[in-house]
Amino acid sequence: VPAEIISNQYRTWVVPVRIDSQVQSRSATLGQHMEKGDAIATLFSPAMAQLQSDLQVAADGWRRVKNLGRRTVGNQRYLDAQSQYQSLRARAKGYGLSNSAIADIEAGKNEKGVYTLTAPDDGLVLEDAFQQGQWLTAGSALVTLVDESELWAEAALPPSPGLQISTGTPARVIVGGTSVDGKVIQSGHRLNPVTRTLAVRVAIPNAGHLLHPGMFADVALALAAPENTLTVPEEALTRSADGDWQLFVEEEPGHYKPVEIQLNGQLENRRIVTGLEPGTRVVTRGAFFLASEMAKSGFDIHNH
Repeated sequence: VPAEIISNQYRTWVVPVRIDSQVQSRSATLGQHMEKGDAIATLFSPAMAQLQSDLQVAADGWRRVKNLGRRTVGNQRYLDAQSQYQSLRARAKGYGLSNSAIADIEAGKNEKGVYTLTAPDDGLVLEDAFQQGQWLTAGSALVTLVDESELWAEAALPPSPGLQISTGTPARVIVGGTSVDGKVIQSGHRLNPVTRTLAVRVAIPNAGHLLHPGMFADVALALAAPENTLTVPEEALTRSADGDWQLFVEEEPGHYKPVEIQLNGQLENRRIVTGLEPGTRVVTRGAFFLASEMAKSGFDIHNH
């Protein structure tokens, strides 16, 4: 079935600006592989300047109170200093600051209002919708990072009553001349209103980064055959005089007759057929030769 390579949504991170800020400089570029903690961009924010000042004062106050001890300063003052410090530190974390950046603020080593956002994990910069000097409002996406060591192939299956694709079903994803084995991780239960197909997601390894989101692919699913499924090799099939598929059935040793059948799918290099009783002996090699000989003699399958 046709498919498209997409990002692994469980290994994708959107890095937003948490407070209104202006971009001062950028460190990340589109397509760049980043490691956790690498700088993405340096920004300036008046709100950050206020937070940095408040946090520095609160950190100094908490250090003094903690050194003096609860008995000396009193329980209420001790708890107030601790609570104020922890609250401001949590806000700084919520704004996207790293532990090292917070430590610099508490030590008074930072430039007021200036801060750097860093990568939350290893990944590739898939999108970067910002420019230097640009003013960004809180919630604006700075970059999108994706871990491409594992991608998804989203296959579009035509609806078929009773068809069930179980999680863990083996699959093979083919992109051009590249073939990668994977397994089904999700199977949709609602038709796409536009394409009228069911979405099935296949997880595939991508250690060499040969595949990228947006590529088109084909997916072969290794489905279990229903009980009493009859299959024949491709070379056993021929066309009858009126264009229907047929097999040559052995009536007795050396004597064969064509029987029209229906095709109901494929398993590897074999075709699933209906219209025959289990145990029927059929010609699997030389069927084309038999069909040619019968055509020469004017044999009519409807008058045998």
